[in-house]
Amino acid sequence: MLMSDIHWKTDRYLTLPFILILVPLAIKMGFDSIVGTAMVLVGVYAGFTAAFMNPFTVGVAQGIAELPLFSGMGIRITMWVIFVIISVVYVMIYANKVNKKPENSIMYKIDKQRDIDISSQSQLESLTTRQYIIIGILILTVIGLAIGVTLFDWYITEIAGIFLLMGILVGFIGKLRINQIAESFVRGSEDLVVGGLVVGLAYGILVVLEDSSTIDTILFTVSNLIGQLPTSFSAMGMYMTQSLLNFLVPSGSGQAALTMPIMTQLADLTGVSRQTAVFAFQLGDGISNSVTPTGGVLMAALAIAKIPWVKWIKWIWPLIVIQYAVGAILITIVHLFIWTV
Repeated sequence: MLMSDIHWKTDRYLTLPFILILVPLAIKMGFDSIVGTAMVLVGVYAGFTAAFMNPFTVGVAQGIAELPLFSGMGIRITMWVIFVIISVVYVMIYANKVNKKPENSIMYKIDKQRDIDISSQSQLESLTTRQYIIIGILILTVIGLAIGVTLFDWYITEIAGIFLLMGILVGFIGKLRINQIAESFVRGSEDLVVGGLVVGLAYGILVVLEDSSTIDTILFTVSNLIGQLPTSFSAMGMYMTQSLLNFLVPSGSGQAALTMPIMTQLADLTGVSRQTAVFAFQLGDGISNSVTPTGGVLMAALAIAKIPWVKWIKWIWPLIVIQYAVGAILITIVHLFIWTV
């Protein structure tokens, strides 16, 4: 949860490898693949939605709105705490229900077969010295990755390089021949390739919408409707608009660049604080990320975890409803009592 608030330049794609680790681990612990995936995605999206120092959403939006960078942090920290608590409790309630009775799992039939497959390939054995060394290399790689991204502006090329180097080094420590290392790399890439294809298709939809000016037409129409609303409802109208647009523009910084120049002017005309307009953008941009089918990270993660999107929606929709309701309450409070014009 804490790490998700940092929102590195690599966006949320850094979370995908954790799906490969936590889904089998969750199944082995008596949970299901939903729990394993939720431990990653729900945490990431809760932190991203309520981030208080995210330069790619809050920072960009406040810059366009000509507000001091990361101003209003006290309100955002409070929101972050609320969203994290709600998300953790929701996942824990479901995990406890599945742990007590596995048949309650939405993924019971699929995971039952997957659990057999995992069990047939693994036996309980004590770790050897060689395996401890490999685990140590993995930990050092993750630490090095965090340092490189935060301090030295590493991006996709550097990240791919460090993981490739780790794989080769681990292969030699595991006494694999070069051909075996290459074959293991290919087998390990199989699930990620599916996710990569899903990401490409998801962003293809966005390209079509942008090049056809469909998004501009939608934004123009909606902004005119917001301008006609009473002042007390204008902030809520912005919140709803940003939420709907996020299904078309899942990129946080992209949505900020597209909508905030218009929303800033609307805020001035309708008596809404620019800070509230940014707040509405932040919540509207973040909450639906965990359900939107045009989101590359979500669809790639579900593909890797082998969870159908429909089953994921069936599980997560109550949490989304709760988050939208909490967001609406928070926006109403800040609009009427805190960030008044």
